[in-house]
Amino acid sequence: MKKLFLSLSVIALLTACGNSANGNSSANDSIATDSVKTEAPTATVDLHTEEAIKEQVIAYYDELNKVNDGVLNMTSLDSMACTQELLSLMQQVDAKNQKAIEQGSDAYFEDEGFRWFQGLGTPIKVQFDNITDPTQDYVEAFLTLSWKDQTGQVRLRLKMEDGQWKINDFGDYDFDGSGFRTDLESFLGLNADDIAS
Repeated sequence: MKKLFLSLSVIALLTACGNSANGNSSANDSIATDSVKTEAPTATVDLHTEEAIKEQVIAYYDELNKVNDGVLNMTSLDSMACTQELLSLMQQVDAKNQKAIEQGSDAYFEDEGFRWFQGLGTPIKVQFDNITDPTQDYVEAFLTLSWKDQTGQVRLRLKMEDGQWKINDFGDYDFDGSGFRTDLESFLGLNADDIAS
């Protein structure tokens, strides 16, 4: 008897679904649909605040600090933290480097992670000296990094991309126009004042 009741229930359910799919929904279907409660959408976090910028930057340096556990993969860190535009420049430099190495030339670009480490070891502590207007989609964060009794400084140029603050350049702290990106572009011959091939 239970099997027969279960079979009839399944047939009734399939018939009701079939009618809804064909546009023949009944009043009962609309009542059932109306009674389903949906949760209110969760409040979106405002990413255009100093706190949000600091949180994102600290997350990147927390990943960097995992080098102590021997798990840091610089390419993975760059992929997570950098804009697509900066990653594209880095890939072009890698391709040019590979070509130079294949030709036996020592004319290749090498950063050795300086953009992240600023000559320091890990774990690096991050101090925020200044953040430009966080209401914009492009900001600069001036950082003093410390390790043991040593310090280094960097100006991160950050851009909102895919709902996150991503690094678009590791700039020199005191010089507005220079930094990692400028070095990449010079190596690739993209700067107007660059005389390299």
